[in-house]
Amino acid sequence: MTLNLAPLNETQRAAIRERLRRTGRAQVEGVLADRDALALNQAAAGAEYNIVTRRGSGHVDLPAAWLASLTPDQKTALGQAVQTSAREEFQYLYDNHPIYDLVQAGQAAPIWADLLAFLNGEAFLGLMRDLTGEPRIALADAQLTRFRAGHFLTEHDDHVEGKNRHFAYVLNLTPTWRIEWGGLLAFHGADGNVAEAFTPRFNTLNLLKVPSAHSVTQVALSAGADRISVTGWLRGV
Repeated sequence: MTLNLAPLNETQRAAIRERLRRTGRAQVEGVLADRDALALNQAAAGAEYNIVTRRGSGHVDLPAAWLASLTPDQKTALGQAVQTSAREEFQYLYDNHPIYDLVQAGQAAPIWADLLAFLNGEAFLGLMRDLTGEPRIALADAQLTRFRAGHFLTEHDDHVEGKNRHFAYVLNLTPTWRIEWGGLLAFHGADGNVAEAFTPRFNTLNLLKVPSAHSVTQVALSAGADRISVTGWLRGV
């Protein structure tokens, strides 16, 4: 599949550059051709996901087949343990399809291999260097994420020593989303308030400078869709 960037004129680019310079975060609306974003959304519906969370001080991947093998009581206990740990600790719960790792292992479906190639092509990386003003951006990693009802990601800033992460990105792929469904990308202010929050609008690319304190608010039980996105970091070598 050949992916295409939608045109972005100089006035739009300048506004995004200024916002990133001033706040460290911005949105690029309609970043892909709509048909390409829809094709990615449709492919995401058929992808195989792990459930990811933290246990103790480390990340764990829980295969969907393993989760399905648990009894209802075991699933309830697992869910309660995750929710309890989130009260005081860094915690998350969502579904993950590890695009970058699967491509590296030669196991990715063609559409995801094509997406990673696109994200690491000069058209996309050149645009990211232009918008962010960060010339050291040399590669993009990627994962497909699915936040279902009850899923969340608590406060963190994305900095990991040695990873050379300059900016994080979120490419939103759910065609319709309501604010009250949750799943908002919330930026934490020094005063304890939400400084700003981005709704996961379809075919919008969210950019945020690393480090930036942020979270993904819990998806409501009443949400009418899953929050689907491709996320990753724009990194140096």
